[in-house]
Amino acid sequence: MKESQTFNQTTVAFIKKHTKNVFSVIVAVSIAATSFKLGAKYGNPEKKEIVENPYSHAFSPEEISIAVNESNELIMIERATGKYIVYSDQIGQTIFGMYANRIHQEVINAGK
Repeated sequence: MKESQTFNQTTVAFIKKHTKNVFSVIVAVSIAATSFKLGAKYGNPEKKEIVENPYSHAFSPEEISIAVNESNELIMIERATGKYIVYSDQIGQTIFGMYANRIHQEVINAGK
């Protein structure tokens, strides 16, 4: 019987002695795992969604119409579907200026 009590006392003493260390390791591993998961979820800027311009593929006048409204906003209209995007007045003025310059150059070159 004494052997059994000594074994039990030794086992209980061992468990009491190492319980704090075991819980410390469990807490540290849990914090590390949580940190890695949060870092993977929120810390990766490359995975941000990139919104593409749906009209970036349309380069020909057959595919798209460009207009400038009375507020000088640029409107790009897809001819096939009628969908459109409205851009700010600065972009509208810049594009309109580029088109006007191109037409002006074509007229000057045609007269030569």
